[in-house]
Amino acid sequence: MFKFWLFLHFTGISIWVGALLAVTFILLMMRKNLGSKESSTIVKKMTRVVNMLVHPSAFFVLISGVFMIISMNFGDASKPFYLNFMERFGGGAILFTIIAISFVGRKLVKKLNAQEKDGHVIKHSSSLSNYIAMMLTSVACVLATIFIVSFRF
Repeated sequence: MFKFWLFLHFTGISIWVGALLAVTFILLMMRKNLGSKESSTIVKKMTRVVNMLVHPSAFFVLISGVFMIISMNFGDASKPFYLNFMERFGGGAILFTIIAISFVGRKLVKKLNAQEKDGHVIKHSSSLSNYIAMMLTSVACVLATIFIVSFRF
């Protein structure tokens, strides 16, 4: 059963980080060309893609990680540092991803909708920059967790 959870864990991490990086690079390239209603619509669709791919995959990583830790059955023995780090920092990275990216993405979509209603289209939004920064921070947290766990510090 452990191997099944490990498979789900790696699959979830791959989808989570891959989707974040792909959407981040697309938004970084689009940031310079914002100014039309079509590009604003694309940005809103990209936030929807993040919500559909990243959040469920991050949740699967959390659930599979919990079941893997439970199946290791440490009992009263202390866990190695890398497992404690993976539990605490990795779990925090998942919660950060789900909460922060959802919050900032919703703020970005509201700002784009308000700009469209007024007839203005934004050229460069700080909300878009914040959204990109949150996604890159999430990727950095995942990569830090992978680094610590893979070297088993």
